[in-house]
Amino acid sequence: MRRMMAVAVAAATIGAMVVPVVAGTGLSASALTSARIEHRGPTLEIHFGFSGPAPPLDLSTHGIELWVELGRMPIAIPPRPLFGYETAPIASVRAIESAGGRSRIIIEVIGKADYAIARFKNRNEIVLRVASAGADPNIAAPIIVHDDAPRGPAAPVARTVAFAPAPKPRPESRAQPIAPAPANVSEDNRQPGHFLVMIDPGHGGYDPGTQSSAGAVEKDLALQIATRLKAALEARGIRAELTRSSDVFISLAERTRIANRAGADLFVSIHLNSSPNTGTTGIEVYYLNNTTDRATIRLARMENAGAGGYGAPDASNLNYILTDLRQNYKASEAASVARMIDAQAVADLDAGFGLNVNALGAKMGPFYVLVGAHMPAVLVECGFMSNAGEAARLKSADYQNVLAGAVATAVAHYFNADLAVGNL
Repeated sequence: MRRMMAVAVAAATIGAMVVPVVAGTGLSASALTSARIEHRGPTLEIHFGFSGPAPPLDLSTHGIELWVELGRMPIAIPPRPLFGYETAPIASVRAIESAGGRSRIIIEVIGKADYAIARFKNRNEIVLRVASAGADPNIAAPIIVHDDAPRGPAAPVARTVAFAPAPKPRPESRAQPIAPAPANVSEDNRQPGHFLVMIDPGHGGYDPGTQSSAGAVEKDLALQIATRLKAALEARGIRAELTRSSDVFISLAERTRIANRAGADLFVSIHLNSSPNTGTTGIEVYYLNNTTDRATIRLARMENAGAGGYGAPDASNLNYILTDLRQNYKASEAASVARMIDAQAVADLDAGFGLNVNALGAKMGPFYVLVGAHMPAVLVECGFMSNAGEAARLKSADYQNVLAGAVATAVAHYFNADLAVGNL
């Protein structure tokens, strides 16, 4: 953690505004008591302070608005706490409490925007970072490196996720009373220790996957990283299993069937990347969807053909993939997990090794290994075997441990509803 904190100084505060509101007497155990905004380069950072524990993140997007549900929490700040200090890309910040006691923070943005939001249990605070789309590629990194909360088993909290955008903006919602959470919210009230992650080491057996110039083979490194990820998740109080624990071949379809039979809550497939350009490096995380990006199609062709005999994704089998997306919340949750893993991995590897890891981002792609999963599913491309330097690092036990720990931390944040990365 000390290594991570060293990176935190990179985010210099240019300006800050604090709303001097203090909780009055007679409030419940926790109330929303303060709001302040800081300018950090291209990013606006809003800090919401609470008189007691900050609530688990319960989010939904509605066109150009991000809603943060606070439940039946009193609000001890003005309805427009930052009025006069809201600048692009933030149009407005509102704190609303209905007569029935349900409270909500509504952040409206100008144009397309990226966001990262975190709940800090150790300092009773929720921090939201917002930037114009693409302006801050590592928007979550300052939140991650400032997170000095314990890394042990997560506290038992309910998980509530609602990241799916509404089909159209709903400006009329401003005049409406606070409504219940959207119908597509997925709730799971089990304690985090009962969550199960199915980890899928890519390739195996007669399918080696890609290979480095020094002879390292993808199937071996994927199994090593997956095994370390299992241990890292268990150290955080999260159950984990592997689709394969030895050098055996498992078909793509069977991998998600294993996860479904086990009742897994999340499916994480571990792979190593390759590119015709040997200078390409970095981490990218995929979730299931169609795409027109040529590099992604090339990668999907390589992954799909290598282990399942599917070949290039053509129109008919892409339709099969898209049919599997009928549960929209599953795709949107997977997108959120993918963003969190990408951000955490880059921040931890940079802090741990003094690197400048290329954050290639969370992307959608037609990967058959994700088809058929009854839970959110992501595919992590941990680095490029085609780059000699990155391939050498990927073979290192220290590098694998930090990478696995970063993925495990992101997963713990997801289950504990205390971090989310997305866009509006």
